[in-house]
Amino acid sequence: YCAGMSTVGHCCESGDLMTPEEGEPEALGEREMRKAAIGDIIVMDGSGAYCAGMSTKNYNSFPEAPEVLVDDKGDVHLIRSRQPYEQIWSNECTPDILN
Repeated sequence: YCAGMSTVGHCCESGDLMTPEEGEPEALGEREMRKAAIGDIIVMDGSGAYCAGMSTKNYNSFPEAPEVLVDDKGDVHLIRSRQPYEQIWSNECTPDILN
C-alpha cells in the first residue's frame, strides 16, 4: 500500500476529485491505496457526476463510461457498454468554410 495517494477524474475541473477532504468536497484529500499499474481498474463507491445519470454527456468529447452492477452475491453485471468514439463523432460536422 502507498499512503498519501489522491485520485482525480479526467475533466481537469476544480471539483474533479474522487478523494476530497472529508467535509470539504473542493479540497484535495489523500487516501491509502495499492500502487496502481497501467490497466488497473479502480472501483469508486460514490462516483457523483461520473455516473451516467449525472454526467454531462460527451464533455470534452469523452465517451460515456461503462457501468456495472454488483449484486448481493458479489457477481458483476455489465449494465452500460462503453460508448464508441464513432458514436460521439457521428454528430460532428465541418462547415464548408473550413474545408
